[in-house]
Amino acid sequence: MTVFSLTSFLAGALVAWVALALRSRSRERAATRREAERGAALTARLHRAQLLARHANDVMLLADEGQRLVDVNDRFCEQLGYGREEALRLSVSDLRDPSTLDDLPLRTREQVKSGASLHETRFRRKDGSTFPVEVSVRFAEVDGAKYFQAIVRDITERRRMELQLQLADRMASMVTLSAGVAHEINNPLSSVVGNLDYVLARLDQLPADLAEARKALEDARGGAVRVGQIVRDLRTFSRAGESERAEVDVRRALQTAVTLAQTEIRQRAQLSIELGPVPPVLGNAHRLGQVFLNLLVNAVQAIPPGNPAHHLVQATTALSPDGRVRIEIADTGAGIAAEVLPRIFDPFFTTRAIGKGTGLGLAIVHGIVTELGGEISVRSEPNGGSIFTVLLPPARPAVAPGAAPPAGAVAASLLVPSLPDASLASAGPASSGLPSEAESGPGADVLVIDDEPMVGRAITRMLVPHHRVITVLGAAEALAALSARHFDAILCDLMMPEMTGMALHDKLQAEAPALASRMIFLTGGAFTRDASDFLDRVPNARLEKPFSPAQLRMAVAKVHSAQRG
Repeated sequence: MTVFSLTSFLAGALVAWVALALRSRSRERAATRREAERGAALTARLHRAQLLARHANDVMLLADEGQRLVDVNDRFCEQLGYGREEALRLSVSDLRDPSTLDDLPLRTREQVKSGASLHETRFRRKDGSTFPVEVSVRFAEVDGAKYFQAIVRDITERRRMELQLQLADRMASMVTLSAGVAHEINNPLSSVVGNLDYVLARLDQLPADLAEARKALEDARGGAVRVGQIVRDLRTFSRAGESERAEVDVRRALQTAVTLAQTEIRQRAQLSIELGPVPPVLGNAHRLGQVFLNLLVNAVQAIPPGNPAHHLVQATTALSPDGRVRIEIADTGAGIAAEVLPRIFDPFFTTRAIGKGTGLGLAIVHGIVTELGGEISVRSEPNGGSIFTVLLPPARPAVAPGAAPPAGAVAASLLVPSLPDASLASAGPASSGLPSEAESGPGADVLVIDDEPMVGRAITRMLVPHHRVITVLGAAEALAALSARHFDAILCDLMMPEMTGMALHDKLQAEAPALASRMIFLTGGAFTRDASDFLDRVPNARLEKPFSPAQLRMAVAKVHSAQRG
């Protein structure tokens, strides 16, 4: 090999070595760059993970195999009240409500065996208060160390909503039940009241030595009327949303209730009424009056009779800070035990002795107030009295401070009388202010349609001898009777099997409108949505069972006189 060739070879080898070295260094730099990028990406991911964990809305914690905390997020500190350094000195058992610790070993074994678990329990804050939680746990091994990673969610609001849904479901079931019960009671009750009125009217013509028999019948009628009051309560409870609304003067409605309740209070307490200026609310005056009357009677019955100077029932109205109308009924009675408070608005729940209460009063109050968009709450403790607070939205802006109260508003402290518990429900015969038979005009031909034979017979007795009455048991018999003769008035049960009174009316409206206009509907209280809509759209008169003879004759007289006029 010549010197030139050797030189060329060495030069080429040197160039190749330099190129190889350059390529190797380039690869090293690229590898270093990639490693740096991977490190930066990992750091970014770790930073994002820390951000997610630190600022999550749920509590997050990491515990070692011995259940000691090794890391927590910010929400842990906020929710449980511990500082981070304090937290890292705790164990999982320190976080649990003591009453839930019995299942902790079993939960831990499940988590180790399956690698994960989801369960509900209660956690305890640093201040000792507890709250329900849902805990999702994963058990894993990292670099030879074993850890429990838990996400803890506060489910207080979920539990509250579940309870509300359960109450709503229970209330819906009770609404259906109460409507059906009211209807089933009203049919025989109509017969009982009607027949008692019939017999009592004729006892006036019998010898005086039957006075005791008359008293017995009057007592029986009083009992039937009381049953009717209970049925009306059931129907009020089952017909939320059906009342027409208008602007109502809350103070006037409360004063009316106070007037009705005064006789309930005399033997039990003094009454203080402080009616501050408040705007009207959108509602129904009768139903609001029922709310206030029920609350007043409830307050009175919490106070034992015989020592009125040492007890007080107080009724007040005022404007709450949020602009709603606040009505408070307070008493100095026996109070309500803590374990009973959550159930006092439940239908048929009562702490009174058997026969002393139906358990419907406060359920009805709750239903009416809620229907009006309001709230009702109670503060009470045993032997410390109770305060029921009703908050209702105003129908329009609140009255200005210092505005004059409406006529009749009072602010006084009165000692007022009381009657026995049954007095409010035992009204006398419902004939006051209604026309006598002589005032009802000449007799009418009346068709009575009711699938309950005893109801039909009772109605016949109430109308005869002042009217000529034919009674049938259903719509098919009614159509046959209507095709055979003329009737001035048609008394028809609204809800009947096979063909309802609604269907009969619609058939007559299509084929004989004059007859349809003479129908008077007899209702027992079980209104389906179709029945409610029907009664809203037809102008016909209706009578709610049980009704008195005078009410029945008044309805017939109006329909009959409309034809003569």
